[in-house]
Amino acid sequence: MLLVIRGAIDHYDEPLHEPNAQAKGWVNRARELAYDGEDWADLLLHRVQVSGGGCTALGSRIHNRLGLVYRDIASELRKLRKRAVELIEQFKPLSLNSLEPVDPRLTTPFVDVCSLVGLDGPMEKVTKMVTGAGGKMVVSIVGMAGSGKTTLAMVVYQQLIRQKNRFHLHAFVSLGQEARFEQALNSMLSELGDGHREGPIQGIEQLISRIREILENKRYLIVVDDLWSSKDWEMINYCFPNNSLGSRIITTTRNLALAEECCPGWSDCIYNTGLLSEVDSRKLILDRAFGIGHGCPPQLEDVLAQITRRCSGLPLALVTVASMLEGKFSKDKWHRLIGSRWSSDAEVMKQIFNRSYSDLPHHLRACLLDLSIFPDDFKVDVDRLMRRWMADGYIDIPGVSKRMEETARRNINELISRNMVQRLPPIHGAPRYCRLHPVIHDFVVCKSMEDNFVTLVDDQSPPISTNDCTVYWRLSVQSSKHDRDLTSNDGMDLSHVRSITVFGQASAATGLTNLRVVRVLDLEGCVGPVGLDNLDKLPLLRYLNLKGTDVTELPATTWELRFLESLDVRSTKVKQLPPSIMGLRHSLRTLLFGHEGMINSVETATRIAGDIQHCGGLQNLATIDLRVHPASFVKALGDLNALRVLEIIWSFHQCTEGAYCEVLLSSMEKWSKLRSLTIHCGLGCWMEFLGSLSHPPEQLEEFKVTAGGFVSVPKWIQRLNHLSFLQITICKTGTDNMKILRDIPQLQSLILGLDFVPREPLVIGSEGFSKLLRFSVDCPVPWLTFQTGAMPKLTHFQLEFCSGSTNPDSVPSGVGNLQRLTEVVLLYNQKWCADSSSVIMTIHAVKRQVGKHHNLIDLIINDTKVDVQEVDVEMKHTTEIQSGDARTTVETQGEIEIVADCDNIGSTY
Repeated sequence: MLLVIRGAIDHYDEPLHEPNAQAKGWVNRARELAYDGEDWADLLLHRVQVSGGGCTALGSRIHNRLGLVYRDIASELRKLRKRAVELIEQFKPLSLNSLEPVDPRLTTPFVDVCSLVGLDGPMEKVTKMVTGAGGKMVVSIVGMAGSGKTTLAMVVYQQLIRQKNRFHLHAFVSLGQEARFEQALNSMLSELGDGHREGPIQGIEQLISRIREILENKRYLIVVDDLWSSKDWEMINYCFPNNSLGSRIITTTRNLALAEECCPGWSDCIYNTGLLSEVDSRKLILDRAFGIGHGCPPQLEDVLAQITRRCSGLPLALVTVASMLEGKFSKDKWHRLIGSRWSSDAEVMKQIFNRSYSDLPHHLRACLLDLSIFPDDFKVDVDRLMRRWMADGYIDIPGVSKRMEETARRNINELISRNMVQRLPPIHGAPRYCRLHPVIHDFVVCKSMEDNFVTLVDDQSPPISTNDCTVYWRLSVQSSKHDRDLTSNDGMDLSHVRSITVFGQASAATGLTNLRVVRVLDLEGCVGPVGLDNLDKLPLLRYLNLKGTDVTELPATTWELRFLESLDVRSTKVKQLPPSIMGLRHSLRTLLFGHEGMINSVETATRIAGDIQHCGGLQNLATIDLRVHPASFVKALGDLNALRVLEIIWSFHQCTEGAYCEVLLSSMEKWSKLRSLTIHCGLGCWMEFLGSLSHPPEQLEEFKVTAGGFVSVPKWIQRLNHLSFLQITICKTGTDNMKILRDIPQLQSLILGLDFVPREPLVIGSEGFSKLLRFSVDCPVPWLTFQTGAMPKLTHFQLEFCSGSTNPDSVPSGVGNLQRLTEVVLLYNQKWCADSSSVIMTIHAVKRQVGKHHNLIDLIINDTKVDVQEVDVEMKHTTEIQSGDARTTVETQGEIEIVADCDNIGSTY
């Protein structure tokens, strides 16, 4: 019955329809019933377990051990059933307010190209993709809502059709979310000049046949704007014959996966629309608000900077805000926009984002709305997000937690693919963080509050009234005031709250009372004392995050949280996990403690009970400091055969103790389900003993060894058919090392440490590394050579070095042979190396190659983006180092700016 209600809720979330007040009321009552039913079932299960029974004994325990409680259960069931029957009877095709908004894309053909900002580079790039040598049949422009996809497609289209004899026929057609095919195909026929018809053509099949007939022997250019589904693309693609005459199709879409379907196997025919720079954003606002060429009034400079940052380069937001400010020179009127949520005031912008939202499947809408819990521009840890979703019931796959985790990750990836969520670039390794664009964050917060999905409480919010009859489901408490308790007003009903997240002051959180159905308690990063005295009063708690708080110990009653799946006490003052934590062995899946990725003194290490092997369901375990545990503990870890993620700290002492090495090897061979293994090594750790591993975890996807060195790459690594990320340091050059690395079939990210000064260049040939996207090298002297065809899919190259060679030939070379390269990062210690002539020479060599590359490449030196200009002069230098002030004089021919660049670089050390 509850499934019927859930389906009805989905019905009233159909795209392009807005439920009226009656329909919204029905949906809210249905949602409340679904939540109440779930809470009741979970509380019943908890009572059975506490009484001594388990899930498998539920039927008999109810009759034999719960006694009179059975009558209460039956009574509650009858109440729930009655509510469900009433709701189903009320379920009628309630009237919906159909939305017929004006699509702002309709004005795109009439935009003055001269007034466009920041399109020169994208126009050049897309035009080259369409007309350049080896151009593909289909080029797809993809990006988030409001990023200018349609505008870019239109200006490229107009530029190409003005060129004589470039294309015989051309048309620009927009499908849209409604995908009115017959209307779109008739429009295409009209633009193709089909004036020989003896009357209108009836039916989509006849229209497609007529279009194919017209295009069959012509070189054509067609723009298919605003694609929404695979079915839409499959249908309209029937119109286009591949006649090998150089015809081209340009598509635009918000969905990266759909763009990849349009041009399968050709990632270089997809153009991702970026966001405008701060300079272009400022120009766009001023041009639209005051007229082209008008400067910013002095009194508005600071406000303009804040608004520009808030828009974060999104053209739609910039144009919308500029229209609100048009002709207004008053500082007060500009100030009103700061801190407000524009998507609630700007109807066009709201409609644009609502189209993307309504296109999401129901389960993805809940996941997206959950992101409204986080503050604006917040960097969200992907793993944290996944665990929250699983605990709050968004991942509706009962039973197998492995499948739930995979589904959660797939949901995040799909939201990123649909350009609703931004994936943040990693510092090292695979991407770990995501965020909402500030304008999308505004929209999601408005939508979430409108649907009563999340209640936001902050310093500016009025106190929640005790007479308020609103049902609170999820609380996001954001406070900077240590003396204000925002949610513990007497008489306020929090009995339905399922999730509490606190940012800022821990004292702003409610006392842990009257919260019987809370599943998620997230206090990460809170400042001030955290009270956990009543933690055992949260019987349904599944996710407890205390990371980065002042917690010093966990209460002994933690073991009573029989549903607890995830516990995070990293970067706290907890030094001992109580033995009672073993009471969670049936439910606990994720246990995180210690200091993430750091090797501190032994005194700060967090200890855990030695009988950890009894927690057989543990899948994620980090970070265990093995320096404070005996070899027998390492052996016990081997019995955790469900482990998928493990992070440990290893010391020089353990490298020299044969017993430790043997038990680690033995345990590794037992971890058949392990996906990620990270070993943080202390100074002087020699990890060569891992080379003798005979049966490595075959499912391993990530393997990281930080600081510890190998003479050569272990040969068993090439047998890891699922390995996508590898971090390793080798102390000796050799052809076998590169051969092993290049033959790892799924390797996408490689961090390679070279702990030696090379006598010859490290040559990266054309073989292997077929899927590598990110390559980072940490070495004393960066003597690398990339041959033609090397690393064919590499987009990111990072070079960290501490010196260079005085030999002009011993610098990185062949960067131009990395065909897909889009970003180059150089890192060195400015404090010690800025005056080094060899470092300057290395920077010059890389800068010159990047400037000549056929791609537009971002060059970043110590976190500072450098403007790259093509350099065609040979560098000639003399270096004079004086012992008194270590001054370096560099003479160049026409390129003194190299020294200036180095002076402006900010150190990362």
